[in-house]
Amino acid sequence: MRNLAILAVLGLAACGENAGWNPNYSAMHNGSPYAEYLQTREVALHGRGPVPDIIPVQLPVQAPTAADIAGTPAKPPVAARPAADAATRPAAAAPAGAPAAAPSLVRYARQERQAPGTRKYQRSGSATAAAAACRNYGSADVAQSAFIAAGGPVIDPRGLDPDGDGFACGWDPRPLRRSGP
Repeated sequence: MRNLAILAVLGLAACGENAGWNPNYSAMHNGSPYAEYLQTREVALHGRGPVPDIIPVQLPVQAPTAADIAGTPAKPPVAARPAADAATRPAAAAPAGAPAAAPSLVRYARQERQAPGTRKYQRSGSATAAAAACRNYGSADVAQSAFIAAGGPVIDPRGLDPDGDGFACGWDPRPLRRSGP
């Protein structure tokens, strides 16, 4: 009976069950820097090669920043920026009468129908703490985008909406509700 159990385990191991769906195993064969590290480490563990000096970081996704959500492209580091001055580049013209807000803010403004200042969500923060937190954002649009990205309006982990109206840092949805189709 014991031999049968061992044969069953060996049979499953031979099927290559862990070769595709589990990233811990499939990384060994995908050619990424982390896969190369794993292979080098495995060789070093068996005493047949040098120990790797660096462990590369492999992230499954790149989380969006508040600027990505607000629709403003992230600026590259200063060293990576092109030499051309921003003043010499042509500015992208926005359609006449269109708000300069991200599509996600327009959608949110139309979804939340309450007027600013009308309590809709339960909050326990103070207006003083919210004012201090709001100073960390360049504009009300950026603060509102960060608020939505952090779970707002249902939750307010950063304390940006003390009155519970669903609008952070004095953001006003009314102009976006009136614009366009």
